[in-house]
Amino acid sequence: MRTPAKCTAAVVAAVLAGGTVAGAPAARAASGCQWAPATLPVPEGYRLERVGTGDGAGAVTGTLRPKSPGEPLIGVVWRADGLQVPGAAFGLDTELTDVNASGVAVGSYTDPREFGQFPLNHAVRYTGGRFERLPDPPGYANTKALAINARGDILGAAGETAASGVGPSIVWPADAPGTVEVLPVPSAGWQVQGGIDDDGTVAAAVLAGPGFTGYVLPRSGPAIPLASPVPDGDVVPTAIKAQRIAGYAGDAGAFLWHLDGSVDRALPGLRNVAAMNSAGAVVGYADGGTTLFLPPDGGPAQVVAPAGQNARASELAENGDVFGTATVSAPDPVPAAVRWHCG
Repeated sequence: MRTPAKCTAAVVAAVLAGGTVAGAPAARAASGCQWAPATLPVPEGYRLERVGTGDGAGAVTGTLRPKSPGEPLIGVVWRADGLQVPGAAFGLDTELTDVNASGVAVGSYTDPREFGQFPLNHAVRYTGGRFERLPDPPGYANTKALAINARGDILGAAGETAASGVGPSIVWPADAPGTVEVLPVPSAGWQVQGGIDDDGTVAAAVLAGPGFTGYVLPRSGPAIPLASPVPDGDVVPTAIKAQRIAGYAGDAGAFLWHLDGSVDRALPGLRNVAAMNSAGAVVGYADGGTTLFLPPDGGPAQVVAPAGQNARASELAENGDVFGTATVSAPDPVPAAVRWHCG
């Protein structure tokens, strides 16, 4: 059993205004502004594991790995006024994946004592200064909380056992505390969760037959399939915001869909979508790995980070800032938590 991580005053006092990513020149955007990357602080004794999503106003979740053997992974929240360190749920490996404007963070912890090589994941939320385990749906024992909307609905995924992983989409509704719902889809199959909107609408894809079919899953009523803009190919939603759905369709690239499942338009230059804000701006990837920002009007695309920085975006704030990870090239290549700002 691992022991809880110890959080020092220096950890809690760390602030967002980190330095510029070493060796990473700012990319000039098509609009004339420059996308300047700045590193987010990681406390002494830890290294970055991953960056999650956030509240759209600059708070973003993350997971850190201790450099000392035997200590657990911990969850953190980068905020405009400093670094919050919820730490490790129940002293065990913990990842945080999202946080809303009320400061409620969600994620999961892993107990290595359960099933050895395939330990179970248990969904949690962090609120009021403490972790709370979220209930498992009947028949499932392996759960992860992936996203939370403004009112507190939590989107997750479940699996029957640790070995089976996580698949079916589930929701812990804010208006029914202590309950959990397995979202109905037309066919059984592996699922990919694309997100939850502030009204509780979920976007997901189901692997059925030769490929993935995308769906809109409203709070009430049947699942609505997303129309494919091409004759063949997977349809996978990756973001939902303000009644817009973004994702990709096979090799045809990225698209927007309406809530009725119809195709809105193609997103020029993007192979896939990483995040979207409520204004309709999108950040995603071009062929070759370049990270692009697409304004709400659809263009022209702006280069946030070139392919050589190995950038992975996870959050697009309402003010247009992009959060994610990138490679710091000096003195040694290491992944860093990064905020890109177009100034």
